[in-house]
Amino acid sequence: MGKRLLDVKNLKVSFDTYAGEVQAVRGVSFHVDEGEVVAIVGESGSGKSVTAQTIMKLNPMPPARIKEGSILLDGKDIVAATEAEMQKIRGREVAMIFQDPMTCMNPTMQVGKQVVETENLHKKMSKDNMFQRAVECLKQVNIPNPEDRAKQYPHEFSGGMRQRAMIAMALSCNPKLLIADEPTTALDVTIQAQIMELLNELREKINTAIILITHDLGVVAGSADRVVVMYAGMIMETGDTKQIFYNPQHPYTKALIKSLPSPDTTKDEVLVSIPGTPPYLLVPPKGCGFAARCSSCMKICKEKQPPEFVIEEGHKASCWLLHPDCPKEGADKA
Repeated sequence: MGKRLLDVKNLKVSFDTYAGEVQAVRGVSFHVDEGEVVAIVGESGSGKSVTAQTIMKLNPMPPARIKEGSILLDGKDIVAATEAEMQKIRGREVAMIFQDPMTCMNPTMQVGKQVVETENLHKKMSKDNMFQRAVECLKQVNIPNPEDRAKQYPHEFSGGMRQRAMIAMALSCNPKLLIADEPTTALDVTIQAQIMELLNELREKINTAIILITHDLGVVAGSADRVVVMYAGMIMETGDTKQIFYNPQHPYTKALIKSLPSPDTTKDEVLVSIPGTPPYLLVPPKGCGFAARCSSCMKICKEKQPPEFVIEEGHKASCWLLHPDCPKEGADKA
């Protein structure tokens, strides 16, 4: 892989609400190298989107607050960056594809103008240049008749087309890092596959690193180089895609994989669901966040957060079952 592009260290993000402090992200560390695709997976409420939005400092502060940690983008810590500095970074260095293009696009503005809006802020282009650049960007994401499409409005686009326009918008300044937050959630399966294929093609063409945020492990399998599994605002397991799929070590990762339908799943087979719900992060659990839902839970799991255990190079998990002193029966149950 290329050089280190993003390095997030011990990131803690809280939201101050009328009910108290919600600890949304509780000590997250991961990195992304140039040209690499890193998937952050986990259920809703696990802290994936908050982590991603904090990288671009999009969470309104207050109520959000970065309590601790650093976010090194190309070696520069952006935690202390001012809003004026962040405006220079957004779009040019790091850009984001949001999960619902209909709420992120201006319904009263032509799609072409929206696609190059960020680039125009950075470069100040003439009207003709803006239109030509919009057509180029739409062509890049395989939108047919880009000259006509650039003059249309978001409501005239289908869901898949709007998502492509959002990708064109994010890539217009050729950012080094692209954050795709659930980019296929509202789309049907065929369009999902097309969007993921498009992201893979663009990554190869322009060598943009991608953080792919999803709750769907199926999307990850053919796209990501490495996977970060998040739950209750913390990282449970991290490794390359093969390690996570073929040698999962954390009970939560195993449960996520078991809940996935596969081509071999017969109509009589029942998919395994994870019982219970994620913990309430207004009062985070003292021990492992997954303890209350884990069939292999031991006494220590409820009392103390597990450290990170190294399974092999590049593969780590935070689970007491991996402790050398853990009785074998506990590990077998997972």
